[in-house]
Parts: sequence; C-alpha cells; structure tokens
Amino acid sequence: MIPSKVVEKVFICRDIAHIYLKLLKPMVKPLPGQFVMVWVPDYEEIPMSVSGFSEDVLRITVKCRGPTTNYLVRELPVGSYLGVRGPYGRGVTEDLISGVGLFIVGGIGIAPILYLVNYYRDLVRGSKLLAGFVSREESRVTEELVNYLDVDVVSEDVDGVTVIDLLKNYLLSINNYDYYLVSGPKAVLDQVVNLIPSSFRGYVLTESLMKCGLGFCGSCALKDFLVCRDGTLVDAGRYRWLIS
Repeated sequence: MIPSKVVEKVFICRDIAHIYLKLLKPMVKPLPGQFVMVWVPDYEEIPMSVSGFSEDVLRITVKCRGPTTNYLVRELPVGSYLGVRGPYGRGVTEDLISGVGLFIVGGIGIAPILYLVNYYRDLVRGSKLLAGFVSREESRVTEELVNYLDVDVVSEDVDGVTVIDLLKNYLLSINNYDYYLVSGPKAVLDQVVNLIPSSFRGYVLTESLMKCGLGFCGSCALKDFLVCRDGTLVDAGRYRWLIS
C-alpha cells in the first residue's frame, strides 16, 4: 500500500471532481487503461481509473455513485491521506492505437481516456471523441481534450440523446477510422460492440465490480475473464463473446 496525500481537488461540477494524490512512495508509471485500488479510511477500498499521472502525483476523476465516492467528491478535505495499490490490469500500448481512432465514451468512462490522450497525445492527435453525459455540466470534463481530439459531446438534459444515438450517426463513415475504443458503463459497452461491425478493429475498457484487484476473489469475472487481471482492456471480439 502506497500512502498518498490529497494535494488538490478540482470540481468539474457538483458530482464530479479531479482528485490529485501526492504519492509518498514510488509507484510504477501506469499505462492508460490501468487502474488503482484506493483505500479510503472509515469507508472502503475501491477501484479507480487513472486519469492523470506526473512524477509523484496521481490523478483520479471521481463521480458520486455511492457513500465512498460521495465522500471523496463532496467531503474529503485537501490534506487528507489515502492508500493506493497498483497499477493493475492490462493497459493500452502504443501498437494498439496506430492510425486515426474513434473514442466512444459514456459518462465517467472519460477518466481513462483523459490519461490516454495525455500519454499518447501525438499519436492520437486528430482522432475523434464521441461522448455522452447525463448533464451538460458533466461534459465540461472533456474540455482538456479539445486541443488534441475532434470532440463531439451530447448530454441528456440538453440534447435529449445518448452517446449511442450519437454513434449511430457515424456508423456509415466508420471506415474513416482505423480502430475504436469504448469506455463507460456496461450498458454502453454492450451496445457499442453490437452496433459496430465485428470485422472492425476495436477495444473495450471493461467495467465490473472489483474487490481485490488481483484476480483472487472472482467478483469481477465475466465467464473465464477476470476484469482486474485480464482487463481492463480487451479486444472487442472477445468482449462480444464474453457477454453472449
């Protein structure tokens, strides 16, 4: 367990915040798509995607979803201490994202994409981002990407549509892209891999309930696939089989 100190919180909106953790012991630099287990004293240990990393500062992007995340976003004071384990899982390597990409994101699934774009900024520059959020306020989290990606964002409260509706407008031009990568809630992942032709190269950043982060407890199993150990990154073809 790596002790860390909360050195900054930046609010995107009432329910989403970037939390910056100064690591008090060295940690291996994560690959985009990898995650860490964050121990919150008096609450629990939860998996969090890495949304940024620089030297000894780790960034996580948290949305209120339950008691622990509510505490992190709304109550955790700067100067508090948290524990961090990781990084864990299979991340996105450079060879997988050659060419022009189509990134498809639902909600807080944007977190690993923030890190990926910063990590591979020259490689992904000019790629397309389709992102959907519940509210227009939440969509502000994409603002740091506009200098690198062609960003198309919708929100349910203003546009009345989801990222799946947005994606349908791009299906006829899917061959303008070399690959796709989808991140977000399971419902979004499932719909995307079933909408895009199976012959098209794609990757999924899977989401599941994770407890140990090491592949021991089995809480994140999809058939023979353990999200924490074998993911979170998985080829779209295999993911399609896992949910069949």
